[in-house]
Amino acid sequence: MKISELISELKETEYYKKFKDENPSAFFTAGFFILNTKEKTEEIQLDFFLPKQNRVCPNQSKSQISEGKIAAFEHPFKKPKIFDEEIKPMQPQTTEIKIDLDDLEQTCKTIIKENNSLIIFTKIIAILKDNQWNLTCMDDMLEIVRIKLDAITGELIEFNKGSLIDMMGIKKK
Repeated sequence: MKISELISELKETEYYKKFKDENPSAFFTAGFFILNTKEKTEEIQLDFFLPKQNRVCPNQSKSQISEGKIAAFEHPFKKPKIFDEEIKPMQPQTTEIKIDLDDLEQTCKTIIKENNSLIIFTKIIAILKDNQWNLTCMDDMLEIVRIKLDAITGELIEFNKGSLIDMMGIKKK
């Protein structure tokens, strides 16, 4: 499935329409996906940034307040979860990307092979944000490969491999 198709599907729901009526300045900012390549299942979450409203500041006529909140829609799309914590501003995420959700498995296989890794992953944890894919490919033995891609050009930005234990910083006794 493509990100643009997911956004279109979401926009057709009554939950999204009500959300957008209540939050007209909200915009799509990130996607979080867990793809189980072994069982052919997926978990999908689309995040929208809710900027605070413009308000008058003493030194300026109007200023955009920098913080906001995140509203997360999980698939199948229902009422979004709006997180209480304030976060720094986020940028809109384009859906016009070269590497899309349905390209990730093959793209990861190709990159892993080109980088002489032997991992046969069973899960991909994928985050699309700031027009970049941050991908963590994991096998059943907790070996991982981390890949960062430019989602628009498809260019490889970073590649590294290790284990989940290394990534978490757990030290052996």
